[in-house]
Amino acid sequence: MERAARANSRVHGMIVSMTGYGMGSASRGDLAVSVEIRTVNHRFLDMHIRVSREFLFLENVVQKEVRSVLERGRVEVNLSIQNTGPTVFTVNDTLARGYLEAAGKLRDDYGIGGALDIPAMLGLPGMVQNTDPLAGDANGVLSELTHASMQTALESVLRMRRQEGESLRVDMLGNLASIQSGAEQIESLSATASFDALEKLQQRIAQLLPRGGGGIDPQRLAQEAALLAEKSDISEEITRLKSHIEQYRALMDAGEKTGKKLDFLLQELQRETNTILSKSSSLEVANLAIAIKTDIEKLREQVQNVE
Repeated sequence: MERAARANSRVHGMIVSMTGYGMGSASRGDLAVSVEIRTVNHRFLDMHIRVSREFLFLENVVQKEVRSVLERGRVEVNLSIQNTGPTVFTVNDTLARGYLEAAGKLRDDYGIGGALDIPAMLGLPGMVQNTDPLAGDANGVLSELTHASMQTALESVLRMRRQEGESLRVDMLGNLASIQSGAEQIESLSATASFDALEKLQQRIAQLLPRGGGGIDPQRLAQEAALLAEKSDISEEITRLKSHIEQYRALMDAGEKTGKKLDFLLQELQRETNTILSKSSSLEVANLAIAIKTDIEKLREQVQNVE
């Protein structure tokens, strides 16, 4: 798998999609092998190979080639074998002699009339044998031609997967930038959360206290405000959210087989965003968190197609 392996080594530093298509063919003399490969997203490497029953031994060649290049995705391989040379048939002389002797014995012993003519003889089981050169090739020419055609097809698949991956990368970076912007806005709003909590608490107490009644101990008010601020503090969640965003971007820049890792990071991003949404009482923060969750879902759909 030399050429395809070299092509695969050049994908480092970019996102690779699991959507691809490629064709390849190779021939020698009268024999020709054609391969068509389609790949789509799948959690694991899921191969489906279509080949005529008499050439099932070529499945091992196909599987080896695919596994040397691809790690994830549903892979459909259609393998076609052709022989453009003349097909040669031979007659089994021993079997023909036996049929004729049996027919003669039936005629002599039972007085059955008639005779075996050529059309009838050719229709008897085992009389005619196909000496097509394909029939005897177990590990030779067909295996070599399959190897060569698979290389060509897989190189085309990899080119398309890289192109699709680059488009995915652009869209993913856009969604990631939107998430980062939302996180920064939430961080800015959370800086005044303690003061807002104190002000709201004072307003609420003022509404509850009877007019002309005594005030509330300022120290007690400060304590209650501190407890409220602590419960609604989202600074740690924001820090982890921003950290996950940077990890996500670093994985995209690494360009290795990162689909599963990116999917895991999305779960972490979702968890931190949900916590922010549940802890904060700010309507502005809630709207920003909902927008972040929407972008995370967009990323989740895109990551499903990343190898």
